[in-house]
Amino acid sequence: MGRRGCRRQGERRRHLRPRAAGLVLLMTVAASVLSACFTPRATTASTDPAWCGDQSSIMILGDSHSTGYGLPDHPGGGSYAPTAVGWTSVLTRRASDEWGTITTVLARNGAMAADFGHGGRWEETESATDAVHDVQPALVIVALGTAEFVADLPPADFDEHYRDLVIELHTASPRTTVLLVVQPQAGTRLVPDPVYPWQAYTAVIETVAADQGAEVLDLGEYLPAGGTPGAEELYLPDAVHLTAAGHRVVHAAVWTLLTTWCGP
Repeated sequence: MGRRGCRRQGERRRHLRPRAAGLVLLMTVAASVLSACFTPRATTASTDPAWCGDQSSIMILGDSHSTGYGLPDHPGGGSYAPTAVGWTSVLTRRASDEWGTITTVLARNGAMAADFGHGGRWEETESATDAVHDVQPALVIVALGTAEFVADLPPADFDEHYRDLVIELHTASPRTTVLLVVQPQAGTRLVPDPVYPWQAYTAVIETVAADQGAEVLDLGEYLPAGGTPGAEELYLPDAVHLTAAGHRVVHAAVWTLLTTWCGP
């Protein structure tokens, strides 16, 4: 269940390519694991995202990849906590230093898209769209899908929940740029005979992005799937959660996009 090959220029949607400085940053961090076709880029539905004119605030909606779970200095529990190298923590500090950005991380271990609507399992996820309405952030990053894949949730159910979430985000704050992050493929499933491949879930994210005018960043272009050759230093032994090295790759990809998205 490996990821699809590199997309061609102009295929379905236009690609945004960061400047050379951003590429150097990413390749320095992850040179040992990235193949030649993995150049930093995101598909986009707009050429002038709101983020380009306003870096005042970011909200991140995510799962255990966003909480810092498994890192040595994470205090435990299922919520987000600041860590030294977790990609959300580094982004929070760095964006504050560079732009004065206020970043809010609303993430829980095991969170699914359904948890970010009414009836969600945790207060910080269930109230996420209300928080977006109140804050009107410049950017919302949605980093979800791994928990659904690991649990082998039917992709049709994921589509319903994920689509509803993106629609609710746009409704809550029409000005906000929404960036949908395709996470790296987990190497472990929670069911003995899973039916659905990773590509079924990534297709949902890409389709919702195209339908709803959101942006997409595919981390599968920078990280191999868990449990595959070359992935050992990037994933914890469970082949799902990231090591410090894996978090550095994710931060480099996200930071490169955010700093090169809008051109010089």
